[in-house]
Amino acid sequence: MKIIILKGDITKVKADAIVNAAHHTLMGGGGVDGAIHRTAGSELIEECIQLRKDKLPDGLKTGEAVVTKAYNLPAKIIIHTVGPRFYSDNLDLLKNCYINSLKLAEDNACKTIAFPAIATGAYGTPIEKSAEIVKDVLDNYKSNIIKEVILVLYSDEYFNVYNRVLKE
Repeated sequence: MKIIILKGDITKVKADAIVNAAHHTLMGGGGVDGAIHRTAGSELIEECIQLRKDKLPDGLKTGEAVVTKAYNLPAKIIIHTVGPRFYSDNLDLLKNCYINSLKLAEDNACKTIAFPAIATGAYGTPIEKSAEIVKDVLDNYKSNIIKEVILVLYSDEYFNVYNRVLKE
């Protein structure tokens, strides 16, 4: 898999799958989650409401992932995953977010997938730790389907840390 590190807005990245750092309710929120919901449009929230009714009455568990249509985003699908809270959850769950998202991308025949820095905003995971986990997952994940992983970082600081850690 080719790994690309970009500084920018994940809602503008063209990929088969875009990963949403979702709130467990799947009803949108701040940061990446809010931006993805706003850009995708009102059909996304309608699909998420239906998902909650049909399959996830208690919401999406930390570390797990689920797929919706991408609607107005430049992607085929959105993969929603809930990151761990740094001060109260097991950080192995962050690894699960990336692995489960990659598996869902494969299940949906996606050749490209774009990730934000999951759980680094309000959930408090230090960017250095996030980058180390992402590097470990991508170094060890083998796929015959996924050809390109795009890591989309919103700030210069995150972009620089990811560049340094992933190229070590």
